[in-house]
Amino acid sequence: MGAGIFPTEATGKQLKVFTLGHFVVKKGEIFLSESHGRSRKVWELFKYLLVNHDRILLPEVIAEQLWPDHAYDDAKSVIRTLIHRLRSLLGEGVDLIKFAQGGYTFNRHQDLWLDISVFESSCRQAHQAAKQGLSPEAVTLYRQGLALYQGDLLPECLYSDWLIPLRGHYHRLYLQSVAELALLLKKTHAHTEIIEEITKALLIDYFEEELHLILLEALLNEGKVTQAKWHYENVTAIFYREMGLKPSPAMKRMFRLIQERDGDNGNILDFSAFREVMQSRQQAAGAFFCEPEFFHIIYNLESRRAERNSRPGLVALFAATSLDFSFSTAKAGTADMAALQDVLQDVLQETLRKSDVLCRFGQQQYMALLPDTTPEQGQRILQRLATSLKERDLQLKSRLQPLTLSE
Repeated sequence: MGAGIFPTEATGKQLKVFTLGHFVVKKGEIFLSESHGRSRKVWELFKYLLVNHDRILLPEVIAEQLWPDHAYDDAKSVIRTLIHRLRSLLGEGVDLIKFAQGGYTFNRHQDLWLDISVFESSCRQAHQAAKQGLSPEAVTLYRQGLALYQGDLLPECLYSDWLIPLRGHYHRLYLQSVAELALLLKKTHAHTEIIEEITKALLIDYFEEELHLILLEALLNEGKVTQAKWHYENVTAIFYREMGLKPSPAMKRMFRLIQERDGDNGNILDFSAFREVMQSRQQAAGAFFCEPEFFHIIYNLESRRAERNSRPGLVALFAATSLDFSFSTAKAGTADMAALQDVLQDVLQETLRKSDVLCRFGQQQYMALLPDTTPEQGQRILQRLATSLKERDLQLKSRLQPLTLSE
């Protein structure tokens, strides 16, 4: 199984077609695909025939799939005209479009070099080589195939339903191949190359958790604990902010590994507190309630944003006592105290805004982050809270201070 069977660039092929990450059709040194404008529909037809090369496509089906918003009275004539123009664009000696059984099919003949064919063949052969224990050959083939994957299939056709299955197929093959290459490189302790490959892969699919796990492990194996800490904090924050996802069990295990190797007393922002980030009684229209560890992370993010954008912000500390507080009530049991804290939390969540962040601070206090809030607005919030608590025979105790970076 030679490494040079599927070259990254075409050698001796009359026509080269690139579809992964960008669409390019080259004939020799001429870029045919640059002749867009009036040829837009011609190239759309070319792409459709290309990815459906194993099917005979009826003109009516082609027109319906490519231009569903247009009702063609004579689809056969329209497609026949476009096929004629496409053949003219490709030039003499390129016989890719065949007519058979009333439809058209794409002939991937020997004079065509197609990146998705090379990519898939390289990755499949690499997988087989790895299964046979031919690791060096597998690594070479994986490198060769992965180098072709510059992005998803025909990204300019983002909303074309007919592309979704194939686009997903090649995307999954890419992720699988990256992971398998990393596993092979790990056996030879090539951690630097793993980091390079995964970093490139993350530019294509940042939200594939397995890639982050592989990268974090490689960083630790290279002794780059600080980078691993930074990446863990960054990716878990982005996953939560963009997708509402808390760290998986695998991510939590990776977090513990980072802590074990961290010489800074394990001082890392722990996103494992996400497991209870949303309390069962939280209302959709109230303040966001979270655990103290996560509050610390949001606090730092918001304070940096406030400092960068010169935006106001406050942090508040709240507690409540009974209006008829006395020595006897001070000796109230833990059940009564817990009930009081539940009332305080309910009032805080009802009164504070959806953009505010709330957490429990100790046994009898709550802390709140109030972004984009001036001191005057903060005082009005305290007045509303005090009024709501007074209606429940409770007295508010509170403190406000400007939002600044924590040490």
